[in-house]
Amino acid sequence: MIKLLGSIIILLVATLFGFRMASRYAERSKQLRLFITALKLLETEILYAATPLSDAAAKIGERVPGPVGTFFAELGHKLREGQGVTAGEIWRDTLERHKATLRLKAGDRGVLHSFGQTLGISDRQDQIKHIQLAIAHLGTEEQGAREEQSKNEKMWRYLGALMGLTLVILLY
Repeated sequence: MIKLLGSIIILLVATLFGFRMASRYAERSKQLRLFITALKLLETEILYAATPLSDAAAKIGERVPGPVGTFFAELGHKLREGQGVTAGEIWRDTLERHKATLRLKAGDRGVLHSFGQTLGISDRQDQIKHIQLAIAHLGTEEQGAREEQSKNEKMWRYLGALMGLTLVILLY
């Protein structure tokens, strides 16, 4: 009876591990879509409402869910404080601080770092061009993330269950 219970627990834990690994791929795609949405909102705030960057980031933080919204909320707060640093430095520091909660790869972070360097150093029209360029690059990254998700998500789910089953068989 104890052996059966142990086998069931091993199988469940391994399957949950597989599902957890699979969810990371879906989370990355979702966060990239949310960053694209946030940048489109930023574009609208800058172009049509002429909202200051700190207020625009705070508004986006309220409207975008999850870690991406938290990132923009903190960005807005830090931009209001200012303290003698540029908007690009604040963007970079905030992105680094949220590195653990954002499921982004190096390429994704590279696009966001590049965009952050241009933040707040040019006029409105030039800033819009930088936002559109970042949206295009993030769109490419998101497409790659979706392909990776469709390729690996199912594999991790099956792999978790099969690892658990293999362990149970080896232990019997």
